Amino acid sequence: MMEWLSDWLIGVTAAAILCALADRLMPEGSVRRVSKLVMGLVMLAALLRPLVQVEASSPLDVWEDYQARTAAQTQELEAERDQAMKRIIEQEFSAYIVDKAAQLGAACTAQVTCQAGENGVFLPQSAVVQGPLSPEQQETLARILEEELAIPRDRQTIQAEEGSP
Repeated sequence: MMEWLSDWLIGVTAAAILCALADRLMPEGSVRRVSKLVMGLVMLAALLRPLVQVEASSPLDVWEDYQARTAAQTQELEAERDQAMKRIIEQEFSAYIVDKAAQLGAACTAQVTCQAGENGVFLPQSAVVQGPLSPEQQETLARILEEELAIPRDRQTIQAEEGSP
């Protein structure tokens, strides 16, 4: 923006200097009056150059540019929406696991990682559960994760904290 303004100011200044020099060199009379008209037009052209310099583009170019920008924005918004949905679903699955552990009489934390399935629905891929869980609670929770959330045992990590029963 500043470069454009600088170029414009230099052009106007150069036109003014040229017109002043031409005015001093012109003889008196009708030639001088005509030259003043020409100098006025040169100054007007220098002042209005930014308006004339607007790049002319066809309506088809404008439409294609609009479509490309719209498609890019749509993809960006869909990606943001998918990430937000993934976070929400992961939080919901984590809360579900914590609730199931509470029903077993244990307090724990859970973190679930989801991935998009074939139809775009986010499904749980792995789970990490931490808390003071007894071996029976660990086994029951592992079975619940496998049966109800379809998380295979090889993608389950159940960590009993120190001092667990």
